Amino acid sequence: MTLFLQVAMILMSVQAADVTFTLDPAAVQFTAFRGEEVVYIPGGASPFVDGEPGLPGMGYSMVIPQGTYLESVEVEVLSTVALPGIHRIAPVLSVAFDEQIPAVIPHSSSYTRGAFPTASIFDVNTGNKTGFRVASFVYVPFTWDPSTGTLSVVTSAVLTPVTAPATDAPQLRLSDYQVSTAISALQSVVRNPEMLEAYAPEIVGGVDGAPWVLISDESHETTLQPLLDLRATTHGSQFVSTQWIYANYTGYDTQEQIRNYLIDAYENQGLVYALIVGDFGETTRISSLKIGSTGPMNSTADLYYSDLDGTWDADNDHKYGELGDGLDYYSDIYTGRFSTNVTSRLTTMMNRTVAYETTSPAGDWQTTAALAGALLWPPYSGAKVCDSISVRIPSSWTEHKLYETSAGHPNNLITLINQGVSYCSSNGHGYYAGIYWYSNPPTDLISAGNYTGLTNNDMPTVFHSIACLSGNIQNVASIAERLMFWPSGGGIAVMFNSNNGWGQPPNFGASEWLELYFAEVLFVGEQYEIGVTHSISKDEFKANVSIGMQTWVLQENNLLGDPALRFIAGQTGIEEGEGNPGVVSPLISAPSPNPVSGTCAVNFTMPSAGTATVAVYDLSGRIAATVHDGLLSEGQGSLSFDASSLPSGCYTIVISSQTGSASTQMLVLR
Repeated sequence: MTLFLQVAMILMSVQAADVTFTLDPAAVQFTAFRGEEVVYIPGGASPFVDGEPGLPGMGYSMVIPQGTYLESVEVEVLSTVALPGIHRIAPVLSVAFDEQIPAVIPHSSSYTRGAFPTASIFDVNTGNKTGFRVASFVYVPFTWDPSTGTLSVVTSAVLTPVTAPATDAPQLRLSDYQVSTAISALQSVVRNPEMLEAYAPEIVGGVDGAPWVLISDESHETTLQPLLDLRATTHGSQFVSTQWIYANYTGYDTQEQIRNYLIDAYENQGLVYALIVGDFGETTRISSLKIGSTGPMNSTADLYYSDLDGTWDADNDHKYGELGDGLDYYSDIYTGRFSTNVTSRLTTMMNRTVAYETTSPAGDWQTTAALAGALLWPPYSGAKVCDSISVRIPSSWTEHKLYETSAGHPNNLITLINQGVSYCSSNGHGYYAGIYWYSNPPTDLISAGNYTGLTNNDMPTVFHSIACLSGNIQNVASIAERLMFWPSGGGIAVMFNSNNGWGQPPNFGASEWLELYFAEVLFVGEQYEIGVTHSISKDEFKANVSIGMQTWVLQENNLLGDPALRFIAGQTGIEEGEGNPGVVSPLISAPSPNPVSGTCAVNFTMPSAGTATVAVYDLSGRIAATVHDGLLSEGQGSLSFDASSLPSGCYTIVISSQTGSASTQMLVLR
């Protein structure tokens, strides 16, 4: 079991019926923005819609018994303090990355009423994740009076979830493989993973289907046979033609027929993974999601084939994925797409996938990452989410950071990828044909203008991005597709947005949260099957954060690639701390005690005397505390750290010096 999961299991041992909330007032931070203040607490995000005062809350999730739902959450406030000063709270503001921040930011009528908010519990939800019941809610500890500017915060409270019978809750009988995969996924999502086995759906034996299916036009079966053969040895595979589905399953359209087959295979045949072959057309579900005045999204949402509850069309208007259409956003199976109907392109993607798991070359490329951050709304840039991802990448890896400033930007991403990069987070402005820098020509970060220079076919890259429209497969060939089918090189898996990526300047927006969760699940949680990682990052984001445009981002970020593909670092057994030959980095150990509620000891080893920084980061990548900043002696040493000011939760402690960096996990419990 990884350290992350060990830490998570300790955290989740807090009983779901009694969540203790604590917050040191000193942890509340303010950022000036357009003459107002943006409020921040470690790990928090505002659950309110655009225009409402942007007070942050903390999200909580838990697995609950079969046949129940989360009815309410009772709050017992133990202590409250009034924060000094007069505060003018900035409203929630969601901005697409291809848009400018408006000159005048809208404010809701809450700014002219009494104290806000009038309640403290929001977004009480219950959903289904592969037969498990997952409940979640958000607690907002603030009260603000717009007329006086006074801001109060609860510093201690007990939150008691109340469950009740749910007569409409599905109670499935699933295979051992399905349940065990879901338990592994949910370990990092819920607060009480020790209850997963007790609250699991019933397990049945003798299922007659394969865990991994490939859905395609029957004409492609021979072309795809090598991948089917590989998956027969790794998971158990089956080819299912679209023609057979259309002949045997009913539905309003071909998309619904495919989904009805997936539901049947999931509920009765042990289905876990589905690779769908097809370009824009009969296999792609277009979402009609509209949020406020934004939308409809009118873009591909392959979550339709992963989240198998309901019909995605509760109002029966044949507009799918709308706010009232009953989505719970938890993935029941793991899906990916080969987005083409062209045999030569399909062959390229198939051959690359098989080679990636069978003949990939050894070398440093397997532990090399590229993090590219363009200016988004200067001075705010994609470097912010890149730095948060960097904290989660093992210290033994090589990282290339390509950041844009007002003076210019690097222009060597293609060269670095050709040299070997296993993971690339490319965060800039997007359009169908590419991802771009803000200014300073050439503006192509990775796009139709330069991707043909890629020659890394034997060392393909896993790509993730916040950029707008770069994954829109309705286009003739978006950059996401080009990276997958370019025969000389490109991607092995690409997770880009089919519509606009969304931010909330000057804090993280929904797209940045999702990208961060992907890195958390991949590098810290060590979930190496890319489709599973992609889905769990969405599940964890949905369960533990509530933020504007979240549902939009959950629908639009699709996976191009095989969902069962195993990330190269997971194939080779590379472990944290192996390092590169000849390079000696500092080491850091988990604090003692861990979990910690007060003071702990942080032990380290310095290869040589020198300056070093030891900092504590929260989940969003912000520095929550600084343990040390200055000289450290050579050899082993120990630093004392008082964690009593930090809210309960998981944190990352990072030691950084001129010779390298290292990290470990810390759990704070109250």
